[in-house]
Amino acid sequence: MIENKNQEIGRILRASTTGFAVGCRVGQLGVPAFGGLVRAQPVDDREAIYGLIYNMSIDDDPLVRRLVLAENPAPSVIEDQRNNRLLPIEMSVLAVGYQLNGDVKHGLPPRPPLNLDPVELVTDSDDIGAFTDNLGYLRLILRAVGSNVPVDQLLVAHISNVYALRGNDQTWAVEVVNELIELLRSNYDILIPTLEALSDALPNLGIRDLNIAQS
Repeated sequence: MIENKNQEIGRILRASTTGFAVGCRVGQLGVPAFGGLVRAQPVDDREAIYGLIYNMSIDDDPLVRRLVLAENPAPSVIEDQRNNRLLPIEMSVLAVGYQLNGDVKHGLPPRPPLNLDPVELVTDSDDIGAFTDNLGYLRLILRAVGSNVPVDQLLVAHISNVYALRGNDQTWAVEVVNELIELLRSNYDILIPTLEALSDALPNLGIRDLNIAQS
């Protein structure tokens, strides 16, 4: 049995069917990143819910405001505030699938996770493969076009991350690019900047050589 390499990064603050917010402490912030695939993993028999981190925010408080205005605050004070602050760092997550009875489904979950459910960053190769082998979840990401989700940048960050986690899987990445061209063939405002950014992020794929006009 392969050891699960996924790491807990926080707990649910609030949730809906289309997404959820995760709270974590400063010490947990070094693991998750924009575009990361996460999974709300209840300890009971409810569905595990997958999502992509599309925003990360750090709230202030009165002490932070005073420290910002102070001249040369002591490093020990800054470290204490960062490591022991009570206000959580918040990550906004777009729901892109769920797991029911061991099977991965690419669709909105039947119900949202509950407050304080643990959330883990999905990095285990088997889990990554189980979710991303089928590209149906890309449609759920594109549903967010026109919302506050930066869809083009989210796609680039997510694809680049999964490409690396899959061991620089060029076959998978090319399939993703072709699927995006098909799904966005009538929306060049999203397609072109996404492909340009992907070409810069993954130059080995030769994306700039694709003839989009004939797709």
